[in-house]
Amino acid sequence: MKQLHDRQPLILDPAYYDAWLDPATPKDSLKDVLSHDIDGQLQFNRVGREVNTSAVNKLPNDHPGLVGPINPL
Repeated sequence: MKQLHDRQPLILDPAYYDAWLDPATPKDSLKDVLSHDIDGQLQFNRVGREVNTSAVNKLPNDHPGLVGPINPL
């Protein structure tokens, strides 16, 4: 994520969902969740500008090609 942005979103492993959402979970036990390193586990690709368009000719802009990788300019 460091290559994309200086702030990292919290991406939870599904194993931590219940503990994260439970207000009774001690805060100290959530430190493991917050320190979980995701570098090397994510894949990212450059996508076209079309991904930011909500509709084309009044039809929803929703197809698999929107998230397919494109070649750099």
